[in-house]
Amino acid sequence: MPDLSRSQRVQRLRNLRRERGDREMNVWVSKPAGDAIDQAVETGRFKSRQEAISYALEAIFIREERNFVT
Repeated sequence: MPDLSRSQRVQRLRNLRRERGDREMNVWVSKPAGDAIDQAVETGRFKSRQEAISYALEAIFIREERNFVT
């Protein structure tokens, strides 16, 4: 039997993230990329895989775009 309170917490968290404009995206990553992400989390550079991946995506797509704005 699934833990009802856990599923409710997860649903609440998903709803909060949607409300702030976040989107859930599932992607496959290569083994070397996955290993590097895991190592960054294990060494304490990031608290979670999600934090590491978000940081990398923002570094490329958001900060890079700002360099092109004149």
